[in-house]
Amino acid sequence: MFHPDEPKELPYLIPVLVTDAKQSAEVYKNRDALSFEEFVQTLMRTNGNDENTIRTIYSSLPSDKSGFPNPEGLSLGVLAQGMHVHQLHPGDNMVVLQRKAQNWINSQLYLDGFAKQGGYSRSQGSTAIKLPLYEWTSDYFVRLGQYVYFGDVLDRVDPSYATAYVVFDEVIWKMLYQYPAFLCRDMTAPRDQMMASLKAYFQIPQSQRREQAAWIINAMEDEMRAIGVDDENLAVTSFWMLTHLMRNPAYLAAFRTETAPAFHGDELVDVSFIQDASKCPQVDAIWHETLRLTGWAASVRLVTHDVVIGGKRMRKGNRVMVPHRLLHFDKDVFGDDIDAWRPQRWFDSESGRKLRNSQSWRPFGGGKTKCSGRFLAKYFVTAFVATLLRRFDIDPVGDPPMPQPDVGRPVLGIMSVKEGQDYMVSISKRKADASC
Repeated sequence: MFHPDEPKELPYLIPVLVTDAKQSAEVYKNRDALSFEEFVQTLMRTNGNDENTIRTIYSSLPSDKSGFPNPEGLSLGVLAQGMHVHQLHPGDNMVVLQRKAQNWINSQLYLDGFAKQGGYSRSQGSTAIKLPLYEWTSDYFVRLGQYVYFGDVLDRVDPSYATAYVVFDEVIWKMLYQYPAFLCRDMTAPRDQMMASLKAYFQIPQSQRREQAAWIINAMEDEMRAIGVDDENLAVTSFWMLTHLMRNPAYLAAFRTETAPAFHGDELVDVSFIQDASKCPQVDAIWHETLRLTGWAASVRLVTHDVVIGGKRMRKGNRVMVPHRLLHFDKDVFGDDIDAWRPQRWFDSESGRKLRNSQSWRPFGGGKTKCSGRFLAKYFVTAFVATLLRRFDIDPVGDPPMPQPDVGRPVLGIMSVKEGQDYMVSISKRKADASC
């Protein structure tokens, strides 16, 4: 009543929500009053990092230090964002990861390997296998990412690392919302297992693991050791994309046709073709529409001093959250049929072709902290789906309803499927003369 310019008081732990596209742009631009780094430091404390470690990581480094260039004299905590860009944006370093992913997909995506990888097969014959799609893709992409970043060394350290990560990823939102310890043991148990496994990984002599590791893993390790610090949503996107494609045969056929030139026989040989929107416009639209309909990520900032956003005063100490899903369901931007999976909205009109540049389109956040892995994420998902559809026919078992996303549970990326609604599918070898 006495402060009309302040947002409505919310219960403890609930941040101030910013749902307007223009105001969200203000949030991303105001790096002075709205700090991502302060929020990260809060999460580090939640995960057991001591104050000395946090202070060391966020202390300015010399501009002439060895290792990764640091002309602005940034702290390692801030410099790490640039290091991720160096690894994950288009260029030679990302191509190295794409090649590793290409080799993994080409060697692992066979019927004989499906049942061995996770033990989730319900039945298998010589030409087909039945398995739960969500469970399978979750396990597959964790193992893919683990291989791309660590080679097979981390798997030798802890063969159950991938399983622990899948469990952790389902409840990681509790860390974002800073749940008290007694309410998030289902999150802390797999987290502690993974942290112990990573510590064991970094205790292996570097000569036995560095050649298999991605550049970012080795570079970050070198930087951390230099300052005295000691050892310590792809799958779900594929699930939703494949499920929608199975229920929309015309788009499935278009996906196969557009990606065919990237293959020699059944082998994926061209890592860049599928990523080129001019060559695969429908694949690009399918990617964007799947992200729009199933994304539930949010950007969070900590207010370091009082600031006005959209005419409302945010007080120091508050957290500000930009929930991207609300932006992506704006009828004024994306049309009246926002609940429908309709990829053509991205290319069937001039306004549709401009959606990618809209302030309302934030699948990977925005500003300086926009997710640097967005290019590799698209490659992982589209290369996997393209190879799967090239080699196999995939069909639902029976006539199941469309799985429902678990909109009631916060996530850091793509929404999970509601419990008990996994999509049982049959995967069978395509006939040699099958058309693209």
